[in-house]
Amino acid sequence: MEEIPKIEIQDTDTQEQPVGLVSKEAGKKKILFRILPIILVVVIGIGVLVGLPLLNVVNKAKVVYAQGMVLKDSVKTKDLQKISQEIKTTRADLDSLKQALNLLTPLRIIPFVGVYQSDATHMVNAGEAGFDAAELVVKAVEPYSDLLGLFGGQVGGGEKTAKDRINFIVTTLDKIGPDIDNIGAKLEIVKKELDDVDPNRYPVQFKNYKVREMLTQAISLVDQGATLTNDAKPVIKVAPWLLGIDSPRQYLILFQNDAELRPTGGFITAYALLSVDKGKITPVLSEDIYDLDARFPSKEKAPQAFIDYLSLPYAKDSHWRLRDMNSSPDFKVSMEKFVENFKRASSQKFDGVVAVDTQLLVRLLSVIGRIGVPGWGNFSADPEPKCFDCPNVVYQLELSADKPVNTLKTQRKAVIGPLMHSVLANALGSPKEKIPNLFEAGFSSITEKHVLFYFPDQKIQSAMEAFNLAGRVKDYSHDYFLLVDTSFSGAKSNIFIKNEVEQKIEIGSDGTITKTVTVTYKDPAPQSNCNLETGGLCLNSQYKDWFRLYVPQGSTLISSSGSEVDIKTYDELGKTVFDGYTTALRPEGITKTSFKYKLPFKAGKNNYQILIQKQPGTEGNQYTISLNKHNETFELVTDKELNIKI
Repeated sequence: MEEIPKIEIQDTDTQEQPVGLVSKEAGKKKILFRILPIILVVVIGIGVLVGLPLLNVVNKAKVVYAQGMVLKDSVKTKDLQKISQEIKTTRADLDSLKQALNLLTPLRIIPFVGVYQSDATHMVNAGEAGFDAAELVVKAVEPYSDLLGLFGGQVGGGEKTAKDRINFIVTTLDKIGPDIDNIGAKLEIVKKELDDVDPNRYPVQFKNYKVREMLTQAISLVDQGATLTNDAKPVIKVAPWLLGIDSPRQYLILFQNDAELRPTGGFITAYALLSVDKGKITPVLSEDIYDLDARFPSKEKAPQAFIDYLSLPYAKDSHWRLRDMNSSPDFKVSMEKFVENFKRASSQKFDGVVAVDTQLLVRLLSVIGRIGVPGWGNFSADPEPKCFDCPNVVYQLELSADKPVNTLKTQRKAVIGPLMHSVLANALGSPKEKIPNLFEAGFSSITEKHVLFYFPDQKIQSAMEAFNLAGRVKDYSHDYFLLVDTSFSGAKSNIFIKNEVEQKIEIGSDGTITKTVTVTYKDPAPQSNCNLETGGLCLNSQYKDWFRLYVPQGSTLISSSGSEVDIKTYDELGKTVFDGYTTALRPEGITKTSFKYKLPFKAGKNNYQILIQKQPGTEGNQYTISLNKHNETFELVTDKELNIKI
């Protein structure tokens, strides 16, 4: 057997290398050892030059945040002096932060890092303009702080009653305009600065802070504030005209009974005329709408739905009545038709139309308390057991207007005029302490569509529309939803009925949007005694509902359920309408209608936007929106726009 050759492995550490190569390696090491300390010094220097200022910025940002929380808490106290002081303190801390941030300006040239330094600068600039706006707001509202429930400021005048305060406001209202302009200009600066900040660059969450959500909400609030201020400016500018500063104004007041829901808020049951001269309100007359209709020489045929579903009086006479002319959910469209025909039945002149429903009366009486109306009795906002704890004023109005009586009583629905007069007189005579609550009652009624305005003068009308006070069906380029119910029952079931609207949104792989909408109607109250021969007051009975769903124009209905007639599809007011009718809801019952339809456009890549408009006169309806993992439930208090991340 042959011997296997032994393989020798040389030790490279001991192997000799050429002299020249050793010299080069040694030279490199010497250079490295000489440069390394320099590199370390440079790195440490940069760390000191950047790190210390950066740490200073972080510490000062924490101070600003902490002081911001103090400012937020001071706002809750409603103490103007305290708010003003905390604004100044927070502003000083922000100035200190800005100075520290300026030391990091050179970092803008560094990729990735520079964009965050730039964002920080934009945020600080936005903060400065924001505090400018806040200081202007405090200055502007101080003379009227009692109206807003604030204290600690120098309130203008020494007035004792609400009427006195209105007189003061009337004489100083023209001074607010420039302040609003300046506030709007500052908010526009805030908006412009924050528009350059992209929340998507930031983590969803850092420690206990939802960073991205906080940034998104801040930008959204600023956008809303800037929009709100700009929208308010036209209303404030025309306010002296509305209050009759230059010359008296006269307004046609329509009372819409939301207990019998109609498209613009309720059945038109009565009307009144009010004169306003330098803020002083004087009733002129009030009348039952039926008396006006009796004088109206109607020649126009009513909309087909009235003829099909409202047998009394349209089965025998298809001519359109004034009391039914609020058939369009767009208040301006309805009022243009109503005013045109009102002039054929009355010679009364007026500058504008104001429609109100029972919610305004209820909210004002909640502040004023029980009042008496000569010839009609007492009215309050207290729960009334006789109508399932509805407000007493609602029950009393229905009792006065609709309960059968043995004696003839003319103009029974004209109670509205004397009642409104009494409410106004008591409100204006209320002590100064009640002013904030009265203001809130009126303001919430207006913003929640229980008070609507229409003016033939285009300038005034545009101002109302800008602040969403005119009950318009809005143009919108994304998803849109408006449910309009019209009661043809005769009973006042809408006192009790509440809706739950569920919208399930599905987006296909190609961006196709399919929606399934389910509307649940609930009437928890018992059946009323609707036997007129026995003198019953028919508050709650079978609900006869003409319903319309307004969706983006071009939408295609896939399927539906709950309508007793075939769903009609047509275009109106720049929308596609799904039109149906049901009588399925009974007292103490539940019924549902549903629609499945495809939208005419495809979803975007990042966000899904939808505008949900509230039907005037409605209250307490609940909405649920579902899209992927997003599930949101809310009460629809006023029009609501959602921006959902996909």
